[in-house]
Parts: sequence; structure tokens; C-alpha cells
Amino acid sequence: MNRRRGPRVAALVEAGTAPGRNPVLRGLAEVLAGHGVALDLVDATVPWLVNAGTHDTAGGGPEADLWLLKGDHPAVLARAGILADGGARCLNDYDRTARAADKSRALAILHRAGVAVPATLAVADGDSVAHLLEHADGPRFVKPLRGAHGVGAGLLHPGQRPPVAVEGPWLVQEVVTGDGLDVKVYGVAERCAVRRSVFSPGCLDGTRIPDHRPDPALVRTAIAAAQALELTCWGVDLLIGVDGPVVVDVNAFPGYRTVGDAPSWLADAVLGELPTRARRTA
Repeated sequence: MNRRRGPRVAALVEAGTAPGRNPVLRGLAEVLAGHGVALDLVDATVPWLVNAGTHDTAGGGPEADLWLLKGDHPAVLARAGILADGGARCLNDYDRTARAADKSRALAILHRAGVAVPATLAVADGDSVAHLLEHADGPRFVKPLRGAHGVGAGLLHPGQRPPVAVEGPWLVQEVVTGDGLDVKVYGVAERCAVRRSVFSPGCLDGTRIPDHRPDPALVRTAIAAAQALELTCWGVDLLIGVDGPVVVDVNAFPGYRTVGDAPSWLADAVLGELPTRARRTA
């Protein structure tokens, strides 16, 4: 008699380009194992065969009842797209992940939903950014449209230009005047945790200070941003301006660094997304 395998979950990650980015997955694997669910990690940044496998095994990877899209590197999104086209179940949903990764599109969606975001210009190249800054009335926050981890982002003054080594297009944003702290809200559905940190481009392990009694308006704004983009697993970066919280970035499936409850929150979301037939074997 054939024994049915237990439920399997696979996480698409970008370990090759961001070592140490996924510590939450270790805790998640332990929680899921307690429910009889196995978790495999698949690094989409190592070479993989595009025209191999089925909807469950795109690129020759493992079979999985559910794929976690952990990262928005182009290779992760490419492999996730092939999986989604074949009918694979993904968390977050592939289309929603890709939409959140498109920073200009995400900002437009948030604005239409009534979520406060900085006034933002999309600019094709560094020369055009420099020209724009020459005629600006003050500094602007500039970041690459397809950037990650804050690399290439920063405050630029008239007479400056973006780093040549970082590829555009660029987003040029009005500066949000505040206390200088970056507020990060990590959430799964409506459960969330708030951390405060000092922005440091390209730094994954900066100090994150827990805020155990956050302003309710800040939490409402973060949840509204996640809901506008239809994300289950999310991270929202905010600044506190003179008129209240302003969303400056949204990430699908962030790292949840320092959030001790994140593995159990994520496990609940995973178990809820598993197909019924898979849940029955857990």
C-alpha cells in the first residue's frame, strides 16, 4: 500500500545574493515540522533550468504543495512566475508579490487607496536626476526603482547625482521631515510588530528597537498599506511626518528580524494556505 507523503512547502529565496537574509525560515521550519509539514529552501539565484519540471517543480526543484515567495530578486520573481503560470499555489500570491516589487506601481496603488506616500517623480537615468536636483528647492530622497536593501538610496542635494555604479531608473521623492528614525512594521495578515531603526543603505543587520506601544495611527497606516497591495506576509517602512505616518516602502515577505513571534504567525498563514488534501495529512 502506498503511503501518502506529508505536506511539503518550498521557499524561493535569494541566498546567493543576500547571505543570511532568511533567518526567520529556520524558525518557521521548526514550527511547521511540529505540524508534520516539511520546508525546503530553493535558491533561485543559482543556475536553474527554465524549461524543466512541472508546475510543482519548475527549474527541477522539489515538489511542493505551497511555495513561499521569500524575496523580490528578479530571479526569484522569474521562477515564481513559471510556477504560478503552471497553477502552483504561492504565498504571497505571485501577481501581488510582483506588484509590490514594482515600487512606482505600489506607490500609485497606495496613493489611490488614501495611504499617505511622498510625492514621487520617476526619472529615467542619473543625468536626468542630477538635472532635476539642480532646479530643486532643496534635497530629495533618491532611490533606484528596482533597488533592494537600500543600496544606492540616499538624500541628495542640488549639485549631487546618484551613484554611477547603480542602475536606474530612479525615484525622486520629497523629503519627509521627522525624527530621523525609520519605522518598520512587520506583519502577517493583521498581526504585526513595530521596530524603529536608523536608515543605513545596504545594511541588513542594523539595530532595530522594539516599539511595544506604537501610535495606533502608525499601525493602522501599515495595515492599510498591506491590504491595499493584498499582501498576507508584509513589511512596511514608514516615516513620521508633521501630518502623521508616511509610507515610503512596502516589501512582500520581509525578513522579520527581531520579531520572535514571526515563525508562528507565518506557520498559521502557511497552514491556512495549504490545499485541503495536504492539510488532512499534516
